[in-house]
Amino acid sequence: MRHLKYLIIAGGIISAILIFILLSTSQTKLSKAGEEISFILTSQATARSVAFHLKEKGVIDNPTKFILLAKLFNYERKLRKGKYRLAQGIDELQALKILAKGGEWKTLITIPEGKTLNQIAEILEREGVCPKNDFINQASDPNFLKTLGIQEKNAEGYLFPDSYEFELPSDPKEVLVRMTKRFFSVFNQVKVEAKSSLPDHEVVILASMVEAEAGVDSERPIIASVFLNRLRRRLPLQSCATIEYVLEERKPRLSYEDLNIPSPYNTYLHIGLPPGPICNPGQNSLSAVLFPAQSKYLYFVSRGDGTHQFSQTNREHQAAIRRYKK
Repeated sequence: MRHLKYLIIAGGIISAILIFILLSTSQTKLSKAGEEISFILTSQATARSVAFHLKEKGVIDNPTKFILLAKLFNYERKLRKGKYRLAQGIDELQALKILAKGGEWKTLITIPEGKTLNQIAEILEREGVCPKNDFINQASDPNFLKTLGIQEKNAEGYLFPDSYEFELPSDPKEVLVRMTKRFFSVFNQVKVEAKSSLPDHEVVILASMVEAEAGVDSERPIIASVFLNRLRRRLPLQSCATIEYVLEERKPRLSYEDLNIPSPYNTYLHIGLPPGPICNPGQNSLSAVLFPAQSKYLYFVSRGDGTHQFSQTNREHQAAIRRYKK
């Protein structure tokens, strides 16, 4: 019994010394707190996984100390899911205390016009809404898309750019329902008085091209008219944006080799619309296609300031290229 008593006392002393060392060393870093980072704590996370993730983000220095403190003070059961803002370089115990308070369980995110399916998936993952790959896989499920009224291979073009409030985390299906429902709500309102003969999906494809090419709202109907004029004359659309869609990285200027990429999205090589939308257009681009400007323009070239020079003939166009592509 005496042996056991000594062992308990010794264990208590060691624990007390360990706690003292941990606490004393923790206090030395409080003045080093730096840039804040966003951190999503899920309900499946463990103290160990959190510790190494925070270490990777530069929030804490010592994941082992984080794990040990979590065990000593029973923080393993106190960690609460949510979205947190944590300063880099803070103390491990302070990090645990923050994560035990509970973070935001909803987030408001804005999806800008012209983002692709992949780019939207990256935004959703970064904001803790849902994993990127889960969203892309769900957005590429033909059977699920049919329930949303989409008869295409994926939801590209039908993810309406807007501000949304999502729970953290959210089911990718719920996110897709919200975004596509918003798309059809806006699209159906816009096309009420339209006299376009294009099928709805072709309107979406063309609107995505206008979205990708336009820099100012006032030019969207004119750009739409250029594409429509070329379609009527069976001329290739020659949109650089359609080629950029299939490139791994965007370029400030396409090369001759890029213009000859053997892709069905290459509108320099293929007459007609590309196989699908190249981004997710906003209301102004949808309206531009349904209510295009009345023009005889067949060409446009960027002036480099967000606006374009429009031309009726190839000769005028080549002169504009020489002027603005120096």
